[in-house]
This record gives sequence, structure tokens and C-alpha cells, in this order.
Amino acid sequence: MKKYLLTTEEKQQWMQEYYFAPRGMAFLEPGIVGPDSPKVASYNVAKSFYQTRPDVFNLKRVSEITGIAIDEVKSRLQRMYDDRILMLVKNSAVGVFGFGLWYWVVKMKDNCPAEEKQKMTNWIQNNNEICTGYMCDFGDFDYYCGNHMRVLDNLLEGVLDPIKKNPWVEYVHICPVRRDLRESSVNQFDIKGNGFRKFVFSDEAKKRLLAHTDKIDEKDFAIIDALNNSESATDLFDFDVLEELSGLSAEQMKEDCEEIMDHGRFLINMIFLNFMKLGLNNHCYLVRMFQNVPSYRKEQIMDELAENPDFNNIFEFTDSYHDCILMAYEELTDTKALYDQIASYPEVEEIQEANSPRQFRRWTARLDDDKDQWEMCIFTDDVLQNRMEKSKTICPLCESEE
Repeated sequence: MKKYLLTTEEKQQWMQEYYFAPRGMAFLEPGIVGPDSPKVASYNVAKSFYQTRPDVFNLKRVSEITGIAIDEVKSRLQRMYDDRILMLVKNSAVGVFGFGLWYWVVKMKDNCPAEEKQKMTNWIQNNNEICTGYMCDFGDFDYYCGNHMRVLDNLLEGVLDPIKKNPWVEYVHICPVRRDLRESSVNQFDIKGNGFRKFVFSDEAKKRLLAHTDKIDEKDFAIIDALNNSESATDLFDFDVLEELSGLSAEQMKEDCEEIMDHGRFLINMIFLNFMKLGLNNHCYLVRMFQNVPSYRKEQIMDELAENPDFNNIFEFTDSYHDCILMAYEELTDTKALYDQIASYPEVEEIQEANSPRQFRRWTARLDDDKDQWEMCIFTDDVLQNRMEKSKTICPLCESEE
């Protein structure tokens, strides 16, 4: 077994086992593309129309896989969107886009009044700089949220300092993400091996889900599974329909999609399954390992835990009091057995737990539909900004105060 000692030829070879070296923080790599790039046209067109045109998806392929007629696939997709059960989303491998992915954990004081926690919940939900986040209703902590920021001081000044100044807050712990392995049951950029973009759901969890909810049935689940699981990212869309809607070349959009998502692997399209509408709760495991555990061993532990499909979210941290967070659906899994699996590693020092019934956003896209703001997406970027300057102008190149 390799030791990866710095004094040997094995030094840092463990990093070569991953598509992107597990280093975390804000590396800006050549070859990335912006959200308005022509190479992202297929997603941008589909995102603009799928709410009323489910045929932007590759219905023929889904029908062939599931045995469900094309018209029925189309109508089921329309119903699931109208019922806020699914959303088409895009993730970026921010670690190569020049952003740090800064998650953070908030613990409110035990005597915090319910109305004060509600104020904090409302503030987080309506803060457009916070791109993703979860609220917990009981457990060892109260919020797990995240920002993609280029400058750490901007995060501190614009988001975390106001939270820390709240008299009802006990602590805020920053959790910079080193590896994003899985989100919403879909394997992300930092999964080891060939599982990238795979929709991971155990047979037992699926059985429990269909018994738990009347919002979707086996056919609905099969459609989502077919859309999220494919050999190529290009299998998700019907490019002829995208061409019809946009006037852009179907062939070029497909070629670009394949280049950046299959070969570049720094962007991913996926179908988000809204666990809240299905009556599910996320059981959170916030894990701290002993400080003398080498980084390569932490990666190995994360890879082994990621083999368990019952963990629907898996993030590994760097330079943090905590080392990772894993989530599993309370109603669909044996949460005690999952705790025992994590605790079985002698490297684990502490596991904190919390229950989350609510997710605020899905990478900037709002998930609260009570105010008809479902899917409202404001992409925040602190480029060219210095939040430490006490100026009313957000961008130094602009004269507007907005």
C-alpha cells in the first residue's frame, strides 16, 4: 500500500486518481466558459423553454428506456414541473472557475425565540448572494448554506459578519469545499472513477419513496432516472427541438455540449428532484476527523462513503473545523446504520446531526414557491468588487448604487 511520503516518488500521487486534483479553493483554469457562452447554448435554450415545452428533453430516448409512450412522458414531465417536483439545473465545477465554494454552518443559541430564527431564515432565503442552503429544525446546528465567491473577505463582509453580529447566533463555522462528490443524488465533478453524472438511488430507497408519497409514481421515477442517467450529456436534450426554438444549429449545440460536459467535465446539467414536495427530510451528518489524518486518507474515506447510494449529498471540506457533510433522506434510509458506518472509521472524531426539512435554493435558483418565486435565479459574482469599502456603489466601474 502506498504511503505517499513527500520524501519518495509517491509524493502527492494520490491526487492523480481524480479528474480534478482535490485541492479546493478558487483556482481559475484555462478552457472554462462563461454562462453566456455559445457553448452553453443548449442548456440556456432548454432552461428558457422546458417549463412549457417538455419536448426540449430527449423524449424518444426516455420512451425507449422506460417503455412509456412519448406523449405520456411529455405530459408527466409537464405535471411534475407544474407541481414543483422537478427542476432543470446546471452545476459548475467552481474550483476551476475561479470561485471558492464557501459553505458555512450556523448554530443559534438554545434560548433563541422562534420568531428570531424565522427572521434569520427569511434573511437567508432573500439574500441573493447565498446560492445554496438548508434550514434545520432540530439537531446540533441550524443552517448549512453556501456561497461561490472569488474573494473570501467579500464573503465575510457581505454575508457572514452580519450573521455573526446577530445576538442570537452562537457560532458560524466556515466550511470551504474541497470536493463536491454528490448533490441531490447525482454524482458531481469530484466523484472518483466513472460515476460522473450518475443518478444514485438504491432499490430500497426507491421502494420506500413510492410507498411514502403520492406525488410521483414508478413511471415518474423511471422518467427522472432515464433523464439523469445517460452515457453522454447530449442524451438529455432533443437538439432538433432546441434548434426549432432558438434558430441555432442543432449540430453545433450538440458538439459544444459534448465538449464541455463530457470531455471538459466542468459543467453538468441535471434534473433536481425536489425532496420537499415529496414530504422528505434530509438527515445531516457533519463530520470532524482527527487533525493528524493525512489528506489522502480523508479522500479514501470519502470515496468509500460515496459508494453508499443512500447518501444523497456529499461535500468534503478543507481548512475547516469540520471535514465533510453527508445527507440522507430520513424517510427512505436507515439513518442509524448510516451513522454507524461513518463512526466505524477510527479517523472520525465527532459527528454532529441535524434534520433539514427545507432547502432555500438550488445553486441560485429559488425553491420557495409560496410567493411565486420558484426557479427565480440571480447569479451573484463578486468580480471587481471590494465589499470592505464602505461605498454605496456595489461595482466600482458603475455609477449606479444598485
